[in-house]
Amino acid sequence: MVLVPLLSACGGAQSAGPSGQTPQPAAPSAEPQQQEETSAAPEPAQEPAQPTPRTFVDQAGRTVTLPAEVNRVVTTWRPGTLLVISAGGRDKIVGVDSSSQKSEFLTAVFPGILDLPGVGNKKGLNVEQIVAVKPDVVFIWSGSDTEPVIQQLETQGIPAFVLIPESLDQMKEAVSLIGEILGTREQAQKMIQYYDDTLAMLKEKVGAIPEAEKLRVYMVGSSGVFSTVPGTMYQHFIIESAGGINVGAELEGGFSEVSAEQVVAWNPDVIVAVQYCDCTVEDILSNPQLQTVKAVRDGRVYMFPSSMDPWDYPEPRSILGMLWLATKLYPERMADVNLLEEVDTFHETFFGKSFTELGGTLDD
Repeated sequence: MVLVPLLSACGGAQSAGPSGQTPQPAAPSAEPQQQEETSAAPEPAQEPAQPTPRTFVDQAGRTVTLPAEVNRVVTTWRPGTLLVISAGGRDKIVGVDSSSQKSEFLTAVFPGILDLPGVGNKKGLNVEQIVAVKPDVVFIWSGSDTEPVIQQLETQGIPAFVLIPESLDQMKEAVSLIGEILGTREQAQKMIQYYDDTLAMLKEKVGAIPEAEKLRVYMVGSSGVFSTVPGTMYQHFIIESAGGINVGAELEGGFSEVSAEQVVAWNPDVIVAVQYCDCTVEDILSNPQLQTVKAVRDGRVYMFPSSMDPWDYPEPRSILGMLWLATKLYPERMADVNLLEEVDTFHETFFGKSFTELGGTLDD
């Protein structure tokens, strides 16, 4: 409001001056005009700039737009949960798969996981529950079974990000992407550096073994003694990184069923069985169909660790599986590696508790 000085109006007419002339009103001062100019309405305040969304390409080649800051994450399968935690994102998880909630290892390093809403598992995801926790991103595996889920989430405005850690390079890429998305780059880089350093050490110790001298490995798969690992599975890369030759490398797909005759023909030097094969070392050693196999005759049959959780899954601890297998295949070349010390340091660095503290063992 502009204030203007008022002229006196008392008694109506103005009095005459000494000359008898009626005085003229004084010329208005220029000051009010100046006040009017300086009292102009202020410029409206500018709206604060909105954070710019970010665009990533996931491991399925999909372009995914995510918020500038991601603070609410849903993981939908156990390897994905382990990847997020090891990359520094534990406190951002607001929903998790039921398989992760049943993991002895995960409940030990992350007790709060049991209090999080469950969103299903690889047998079926609960889209309604995922939507209810309002995630900024959902980390999901690759497969025809996840396509309908991804589409349903997108109609709700929830981005799904596909991770495919099915090779060593893909594993490191997955960790790097998670670090970028969650803003935990430093921890993610520690994981990548550990992988690089450990793989370089393995290459130095067992990588130069001539092909003709490498040990041939038969890995018993999830369906029992006569199922094994094809060349397309992550476990194949574990065997190769440890300096072995996967006898089933020519097979394709998932765990593949084979005949006893095929195993005998392969005649592996070493047999390792995954924790979830529904068999024991003794079952393999006493199997009448395998008595002529070199690994059985030499007693070189082992159960892949660990006692808490399998280390052959496509998840961060698989690097420890590579170290373990190398010590079993070539103990003389790995003699200066303190395996338990490496395992304890890894767990302390990426999961907050040492393997020993958690009660884990490396026994077969």
